[in-house]
Amino acid sequence: MLTLPAEPGRERAVRAARLWFERCPDRLGGEFAATVRDNPPPPDRIHLSQLSPGDIWATVGTTIQPPGDYEGEPLEWDAPYSAASWQELLRKLGELPSVAAFGASTWSARGWHGPPSYTVDMGIDYGFVELGSTIDDALANDPAGQRRVLAAVREVAEVANPVAVAVATNFKRIETPLERALNRFQGRAEAGSWLRNYGWLTVLSDEMTERVGGLHRLRSSGAFVEVEPLAAGGTWLVATDTWDEYGPEQANRLFELLAPVLPPGRPQLTQFGAPVTPGGELVRTALPNVVAERDPREITG
Repeated sequence: MLTLPAEPGRERAVRAARLWFERCPDRLGGEFAATVRDNPPPPDRIHLSQLSPGDIWATVGTTIQPPGDYEGEPLEWDAPYSAASWQELLRKLGELPSVAAFGASTWSARGWHGPPSYTVDMGIDYGFVELGSTIDDALANDPAGQRRVLAAVREVAEVANPVAVAVATNFKRIETPLERALNRFQGRAEAGSWLRNYGWLTVLSDEMTERVGGLHRLRSSGAFVEVEPLAAGGTWLVATDTWDEYGPEQANRLFELLAPVLPPGRPQLTQFGAPVTPGGELVRTALPNVVAERDPREITG
């Protein structure tokens, strides 16, 4: 997930959104993306009832939230993936729709979407554009695949002036791993004030870079293998060469460096939910993405 301002610089946001949709399928979808592009599924496969195991399902769509004085339903458009509908999706991205999505998957014998699969999406909330994508485990667990993920995000980040990024396991675009661990729901509304996430890949705005001591402090800390300014603004930070190398030790080092821009509160990586049955035990959930379980006020006061 990549978060960037929708305004000012609307043209930049449009460019970033289009670039995200253009690059992610080829970079992150691999051979499956090429198959979908070169052999689009028949139009009737937008209806799940028409699918058989092994069939490819692929759709594109947008939702545009009407003006405040309009009392009708949101303006929705969706279509089976094809060369023509893909071009229409790219055109509609020029309007910065409330939601846009492209998804492709293989129908499984269990009667649901299965691998190989991928999605590319965007949404606008609180004046920020959020760009997201999901990929299969095979790509995510491969060091070469991880570099492809970084390359796709980096290309868009260079033109986007981002304020946050999250590369993570099993999370939704509406909340970052740090926000989930904090049970923090206002992160999108405060994206320009507090850092929404840190981890294997972190992106700081220029203003946040200065608040944590600047590029020199980040480079001299030894906490990152990559510390580079982005062309349109912001700082690109990669903590370790591969995803698997990032763990609690690295998270704690990043926490101490980034404490001045982290939202207050102590993250909880073990969380408890309501019991499945009345009177039963609380449901225990271990969050998969590592952050330091410390409150930044320990450092900032």
